[in-house]
Amino acid sequence: DLLNLDSGAVLNFDLKTKQITITMPDGTKKVIEMKPDEKLEDAIPGIEWARYSVKKNGKELDPSQTADLLNLDSGAVLNFDLKTKQITITMPDGTKKVIEMKPDEKLEDAIPGIEWARYSVKKNGKELDPSQTADLLNLDS
Repeated sequence: DLLNLDSGAVLNFDLKTKQITITMPDGTKKVIEMKPDEKLEDAIPGIEWARYSVKKNGKELDPSQTADLLNLDSGAVLNFDLKTKQITITMPDGTKKVIEMKPDEKLEDAIPGIEWARYSVKKNGKELDPSQTADLLNLDS
């Protein structure tokens, strides 16, 4: 009687949303609402998932999974980071080294100790500007 339900009343149930805080690589934060059965990749439109990894408490999450499967509760904090690319460098003496670069990282910053004035760096015969980022240089893993 407290609910004022009459015979034949129709009740609709819906899953409660969870408030999740996301932190982007630049430090900006945003609170989103997710239903337990909603996939993370669907809850955050406009994210280029191929460019980002997302972690909760240091553990990488699969964005194609639902909030329930990812054990996301209200108040969870997700940290986004740019995925790194593995780049192989061949020096004039033939030695090779594999480095990790973020898409927004400059080539000259990714390889410390190089005297850039002494070297040219090329990809497929084309000279690259080491002051450019991995994205601008089209460097892929």
